[in-house]
Amino acid sequence: MTCTRATTARACRSSAAALLVLLCLAAAPRAFAADDLAAAKASFQQTVDDTLAILNDKSLSHDARVRKLEAIANDRFDFPKMAQFVLGKNRSQLTPEQQAQFLEEFKQHLTLTYGRTFDRYTGGEKIAVSDARLETNKDVTIRMNLSGGSAPPDGVRIDYRLRQNGERWLVIDVIPEGVSLIGNFRSQVQEIVTQKGVANLIQTLHEKNAQAQSERSS
Repeated sequence: MTCTRATTARACRSSAAALLVLLCLAAAPRAFAADDLAAAKASFQQTVDDTLAILNDKSLSHDARVRKLEAIANDRFDFPKMAQFVLGKNRSQLTPEQQAQFLEEFKQHLTLTYGRTFDRYTGGEKIAVSDARLETNKDVTIRMNLSGGSAPPDGVRIDYRLRQNGERWLVIDVIPEGVSLIGNFRSQVQEIVTQKGVANLIQTLHEKNAQAQSERSS
């Protein structure tokens, strides 16, 4: 091939085009990550705003408030995925019907656990959504800080882990002060399975939920 000024110019243009493509490809993951963070944070902020609107609505009875909060949780939390994480390897030992029963008990457990937090809400608390970070598996962790009112003097830090489900971002773990709800509940499940066997898991959880419900009502 004879090198001429024209061929040199074409080669330069080709090299420049290839470089531009590489630069675009390199920038794409960062842009994608930024879009993910923004979408997840906007979704979570909407959940916080909707929750606060219910908590601050003085016209609602306690029972009506609880029902509305439960509706938000059912819509914004990926309970099936969370239950799957909690069961871990024990899931394969349960029939589809038992898995469905476990899911209902798990949802009730979360409702009772965090219902106590809502019961202490006075209206003087400040909730701020701050940091958001993209995890290696493309989950997003968002930090929420609670201060004032019924919160401890140093405030409370709660991280929420979200995962994209279709076009939506749903909560798959709640991590107050660095303690994973999923990890903690998975340890409880494994303890029950180890002591009583997987066949007694659902009944034991049902009894624990009934006891917690009784203590909350008293």
